[in-house]
Amino acid sequence: MQAQKISAWLAVALSVIGAPLKLVRVMRQAEPLPAIAYDYIALALLLVGAIHLLRTGRGRWLAAGWGFGCAMFYGSFTSHYWKLTNGATDLGFERTMVISTAAFLALNAVGLALALREPKPEGLRGA
Repeated sequence: MQAQKISAWLAVALSVIGAPLKLVRVMRQAEPLPAIAYDYIALALLLVGAIHLLRTGRGRWLAAGWGFGCAMFYGSFTSHYWKLTNGATDLGFERTMVISTAAFLALNAVGLALALREPKPEGLRGA
């Protein structure tokens, strides 16, 4: 299976898993609407990009979704890491958020790398 299709299926899985996870997080710690909205924008970009790639073979939207996710999780990771290292009020929560955002940041970076990888030309497949 080519790298871009792996990235697309990874995006579908992350979109299906990510939406309920965001709801659980919002129930744990309330957030303003813009903070909730950008997570769902990222999930929508991933899902639209994955469907577009699987139908047409073009991965621009998918790469945009992964790039948006990388930026979003990088910001979230650094924010929670700063709170953890500077003595935030709920260190258990911050530790959990650092670990989970680091994992999602790594997953988004892998998805982006796979989405940006050029498919092999038809004549070279299997070689």
